[in-house]
Amino acid sequence: MPFATVNGIRLFWESVGEGMPLLFIHGGYGGAPTTLAPQNHPMKAILPRDKVQTILYDRRNAGLSDYTDAHYTLATLADDALGVLDHLGLGRAVIVGTSAGGPIALEIALSRPERVIALCLPNTGANLASLERPQGKTRLELVQRSRSEGDRTVFEARKQSLRVSAASDSNDAAEIARQAKLAAALRTVSDDDLYRYSVGEIRNYEAYLGVDCTPRLAELKMPVCIIHGTADRVVPYAWGEALHKAIMQSEMYPIPDADHGILAYDGAAVALRDWVGRVASGA
Repeated sequence: MPFATVNGIRLFWESVGEGMPLLFIHGGYGGAPTTLAPQNHPMKAILPRDKVQTILYDRRNAGLSDYTDAHYTLATLADDALGVLDHLGLGRAVIVGTSAGGPIALEIALSRPERVIALCLPNTGANLASLERPQGKTRLELVQRSRSEGDRTVFEARKQSLRVSAASDSNDAAEIARQAKLAAALRTVSDDDLYRYSVGEIRNYEAYLGVDCTPRLAELKMPVCIIHGTADRVVPYAWGEALHKAIMQSEMYPIPDADHGILAYDGAAVALRDWVGRVASGA
């Protein structure tokens, strides 16, 4: 399996197709589910392989990449992403950051715009750690407890809940099978590994605290595409609209009645494919 050593961390990556490079930054915050039962992301099949080189990688503390108990920031995660491009000898790429990958993509576009051909932001927002969201408060409390009580104490308190997979209302056969695999793996994974996944997840939560790109969105000058489901229960549709309003040259693609995980919807896949095609023509 291909790995790149970036900032002292081994990151798993894969690439499909040839042509204009596009780096996909996945969502989520890592931890046990992403490692014990990885998702087969639809991004691999969306773009034409004869025109686009689609690069996917697992962020630190997620999937097959290294887990670390080191503290880091969103800027570190952005450097990791650029390090993958450097490993592949690529100076510039289209950057697609979905959900929790969105703020990382924004950080890259704002701090290193010369590396970004164009930017796509599916079902994400500029301030995902906002305390207006219940999960924002929950994650802040978890990070604060970890700092004050220690990682091991926090792990022991949540260990049993970590062994129970979250309920899913998916009707997709592949997702149902993945959830079954995850449930079985969570019952048998060692405490040592589960602890490592728990700490990694909390470190990812920590990296997003206090990050709000909203005041700087007007600085973006590259082409920007925003794709958001109108029925998104994780990142409200209004957050996508706010991105569109703040980024003057952005294009907005609402996907009616679509929930989170927007790129699994045909309408979103078509919108992304068409937009990337136009970017490639102009690049």
